[in-house]
Amino acid sequence: MKICVPAATGLGLAIAMSANAGLTGNAYENGYAFSGTDFGGTPVSGYVVDLYLEFEGDADVLLNVYNFNDSNIGASYFQGVTAPGWAPNEQGSIFTTEASQFFDSFIAIGGVTADGANGPIQMAGNGTATDPNFGGNNAAGPGVDGGWYNGNPNNPIGQVVATNFTTTGFGVFLGRFSVQDSSGFSMIGSTGFATYNQGVGTAGVQEGFTVVEIPAPGALALLGLAGLASRRRR
Repeated sequence: MKICVPAATGLGLAIAMSANAGLTGNAYENGYAFSGTDFGGTPVSGYVVDLYLEFEGDADVLLNVYNFNDSNIGASYFQGVTAPGWAPNEQGSIFTTEASQFFDSFIAIGGVTADGANGPIQMAGNGTATDPNFGGNNAAGPGVDGGWYNGNPNNPIGQVVATNFTTTGFGVFLGRFSVQDSSGFSMIGSTGFATYNQGVGTAGVQEGFTVVEIPAPGALALLGLAGLASRRRR
């Protein structure tokens, strides 16, 4: 298996959001080329986009993404043979393949992190589900105004965690979108909304977002320093 992980400052994307409470106003994408095998040794290859929403700390919990409009509307995203559908569906054991771990497309509201280099591996039954506008669990891709959510809010799978894919070091994984036989795939221009709170019984906050390109490396470093100064003032 060959997996090429570009530098976060080179191929990352940002999701610009209006800052409110725990959000910094940004999220980022980790993009990488994939070449490996699916069930039975079938070779597959393509490009992967992993989305991360950025927070200032680890107090917040993501609840849902809604009114999401993919800039690649109509695209058919890759689904692994042993992990079909958009809900997290890694089965483990003999059903685990390179494709199911690193190339399968799925939506997420946070979740477990199993591989620091290439993002989370999502196990089946973690509670993430599609809303009616998504087009169904077996849709080719998100429909107009699609969304996904944590079906069991008492299980805080959307809790902000430490991650290497945001400038603050805190974020929530939003999902993986993979296409076959394509390089340079991006989700710039996609838009949507997110709801988050600080745990069961606390008020929810709703913010819109747009997928935009990450700043150049020098500008990104300055933003990181500005973020540190802002947190010190608080």
